[in-house]
Amino acid sequence: MKIKRNPLANAVQNALLTGFVASTAFGSVAFAQDDVEEQSTITVTGSRIKTTDLEGPKPITVITREDIELSGFQTAADVLRTTTFNSFGSFRERSGSSGGQAALVNFRGLGASRTAVLVNGRRLPGSPLFGTSAANLNSLPISAIERVDILQGGASSIYGADAIAGVINIILRDDYEGAEVSIGAARPRRDGGDEESGSFVIGGSSDRGNYVFAAEFFRRNPIFDRDRDYSRVIVREPGGPFGNQTGISVGGNTGFTTNYSEAFVIGDCQTVDQGGLYAGVFTDPFGIPGSGCGFGYADISAQTGDINRFNTFLNANYEINEDHSVYFQNTVARIQSFGRYAPAVGFFRVDAAAPLNDRGEDFLLFHRFVGHGPRQEDFVEYDIDNVLGMNGVLFDSKVNYDAYFRSFTANISNLGNTYIDQQAIEAAVLDGSYNYINPTDPTNAAGIAATAHTTSRDLRTRYNEAAVNFDGYAWEMFAGTVGWALGAEWSTEDYQDNYDALREAGGVIGSAGNSSAGDRERYAVFGELAVPLLDTLDLQLAGRYDDYSDFGSEFSPSVALRWQPIDSLVVRASYVEGFKAPDLTSLFSARAESFNNVTDLLQCRAQGIADEDCPTFQVRNFSGGNPDLQAEQSEGFDIGVVWEPIDNLTFKVDYFETEIEDAITQIGLATLLRLERECVEAGGSLPDCSTSALPPGTSVIRGASPTPGVPGRINQINTGNANVSGFEVKGIDTTVSYRYDTDSIGSFSGSLQFSRLFDYLFSSLPGDAPTEQLGARFTPDNRATLAARWTYGNHTVSLQSFWIDATDDNAGNSDAIASFVSHNLSYVWNAPWDADITVGVRNLADREPSIDPITNWDGGPEIQLYDVYGRTPFVSYKQRF
Repeated sequence: MKIKRNPLANAVQNALLTGFVASTAFGSVAFAQDDVEEQSTITVTGSRIKTTDLEGPKPITVITREDIELSGFQTAADVLRTTTFNSFGSFRERSGSSGGQAALVNFRGLGASRTAVLVNGRRLPGSPLFGTSAANLNSLPISAIERVDILQGGASSIYGADAIAGVINIILRDDYEGAEVSIGAARPRRDGGDEESGSFVIGGSSDRGNYVFAAEFFRRNPIFDRDRDYSRVIVREPGGPFGNQTGISVGGNTGFTTNYSEAFVIGDCQTVDQGGLYAGVFTDPFGIPGSGCGFGYADISAQTGDINRFNTFLNANYEINEDHSVYFQNTVARIQSFGRYAPAVGFFRVDAAAPLNDRGEDFLLFHRFVGHGPRQEDFVEYDIDNVLGMNGVLFDSKVNYDAYFRSFTANISNLGNTYIDQQAIEAAVLDGSYNYINPTDPTNAAGIAATAHTTSRDLRTRYNEAAVNFDGYAWEMFAGTVGWALGAEWSTEDYQDNYDALREAGGVIGSAGNSSAGDRERYAVFGELAVPLLDTLDLQLAGRYDDYSDFGSEFSPSVALRWQPIDSLVVRASYVEGFKAPDLTSLFSARAESFNNVTDLLQCRAQGIADEDCPTFQVRNFSGGNPDLQAEQSEGFDIGVVWEPIDNLTFKVDYFETEIEDAITQIGLATLLRLERECVEAGGSLPDCSTSALPPGTSVIRGASPTPGVPGRINQINTGNANVSGFEVKGIDTTVSYRYDTDSIGSFSGSLQFSRLFDYLFSSLPGDAPTEQLGARFTPDNRATLAARWTYGNHTVSLQSFWIDATDDNAGNSDAIASFVSHNLSYVWNAPWDADITVGVRNLADREPSIDPITNWDGGPEIQLYDVYGRTPFVSYKQRF
């Protein structure tokens, strides 16, 4: 999977430089003729050159405002998750995650931080909740969205870093006149997930300017695990293995010998039905021989979190004169949310001298702190995005320009209640002030107060950007006029994620995390050329140079062809090289100390000890940010056709390939020791194989050799993120759409979009054989969306159907995780008093998420991939003034 950088980069760079020199040297003499000027041109996502062609050289899917309103969804993330490009699902609002109630989109399964999200063509900075470039779509008001353009492929040559898997360009409203008020509600048939929403939009214009302002609120209640049959506490085999139950964990009150050779129950472990605190006794906790005391956490925990969002949006334009205008855009979001989990659970050591320890030796207790009560994470986020710019035309309207300055700030505060101070609890157990056998005993009150800990986390992202873009038509060629675009950007980014000191030190039971902070500065220049080679053949060249203060520079070229031999047929192809910048948290997160078990096969083999007899021991290790990280590299290729055999019937087929090397991933201790060992066994020497032969930023530190030829004992391992992984994705997107208009019974339209992945290959280390992930647990090969609409007078009926293919289960049984199909049905009446009344049902058939029959409900991939709300009737009312 090694990507070989080819001469295309230099060729495109030279071509762009030639174009820049030519257009600058000829000035106004070489600009386009009047017939080009007079054509109606638009800016299409994927290019900065205005064009008359709606179907360009790169495939784009457009979701209109009408599509969004008819879907019944109240967030942009919910709309985008239903697209077929969201191959394996995306992180969504859920309980039990440090990501809070953020919403991301992950195209092609390549990671949310490899899908670029733009607002009006400008990058939406990543959420500080994740410390990556992944943007939180919940920060945007859906009432302000005019349309969403989805570029189905890489575009680093246009938009820079992270645009590897695709680009989402959210276009906000800018030409509305009048006022409208909307209210809506949705009520799932099952408990939880109730929604309320409302918005106010007003817009106006004068001879010199216009404005649009929108304010919106959205509230969604949590779903608790107990309110769904598939996620509630289910005891399938009383007294059997833990793995056969749902909603039940090992803690409880389960003890382990200090070497984890045996597990045993602490206390009587009476069930809730028996008047106790627990779920009963089960076997093989964590696969260790013995019995454990289970706890029914699903009786308490929330499956999805609560979210309460308020957004405003302002877009104002003022015409200075006929050639120049100024504009101001502002979005503000306040997002309040919480997640609820069962009481904290974790390991701590019970000293042999503890009053309640009747075993006569130290042991490790995996204990549920029921007396402390459930945990709750509360988040409050404020996002402010300001853009002040100027645009217009130069040189007798031959050149368009756009210059702007942007300031974006996101501030998040997070408090976590009812966590446990590990050092304090071990001391309380030792002096007898905490009764771990009966944690709700009233005598425990003082111990609970002394050991409880409230966690805190403060996050911030500050992003400033200045940019200028120019585009126009330059010199005439025999087949037409050459279009061009040039631009430059400058930006700074400052990121902080501060955990409270006790949690960062690893002293909190039930929560963990490392602080992280970093900043960077970036400069970029970019350009494009659209060259008509023949009357029917156009060539598009693009290139972008980005220079980062923290890791270096990258040049990203692309080339695309568009051939239209007849009016009804377009053939297109493109090739792009891209990159993903290392995230600031991957570069600069604090190094955390830990002690983990390892097996040093290199030393054992040098001493003649068999692998199975090689001892395991704890080693000091540090993990965290790696300042030696470099950018990930990618190549993308696609070829497709657009065919309209008859009016209003269109077929689109696009084949794509995306390959990524040097992907950043966390590298484990065992992997580093394997790489060191393989280096030595291949003829390398120490310490080179322990340092320079390992991924940059990682190392194995050994002591002096005890015997010639025998490596010294491992004293320390430095690990963390490294550029070691690779991906290769191949697939095809197909769309069929048709519209039929009649005079008597209205208009009918429909579309079918189908995406199939042929390969999803992953290699964890350079040189390792890539493994196929497709079809495995929750990684479906195929997805499809069907949309049908009938409009008759003031009435519109819409049906959307979503299909996700079956996958193998955890044991590899073919298609054991069933396919998933859901339908959304809506009806809109355009009332004569200038109002819209919408009623409908999401997930009409009340389909539950597909579940792995081996592992049962997991609560992770199912929430990301499927609808968990069930049948959800909704209604909305919009009044225009």
